[in-house]
Amino acid sequence: MGLVCFGLLMIGADCTCLRDEDYRSLRKRAVGVTSRLAQRLRPAGTVGAGPATVSAFAALAPRDGAADA
Repeated sequence: MGLVCFGLLMIGADCTCLRDEDYRSLRKRAVGVTSRLAQRLRPAGTVGAGPATVSAFAALAPRDGAADA
C-alpha cells in the first residue's frame, strides 16, 4: 500500500517546516540521550575518558572471542 514511502515523505515534509532553533533543540536532546545511554552502558569501575573506557557500541559487541568481521 506504500505506507512506508508515504510515512517517509510526510516526515521529510515536516522537516522542511522546522526552524533552525528546532533543529538545534533536537540535536541538544539527541546528544543528551546518547551521553546518558553511554553512561548507562559503561561498565562498572570506568570513570571518564581513559584507556579503560568502553564506547556504547563496544559494550554491545558480542564477546565470544571471534575476530571482528
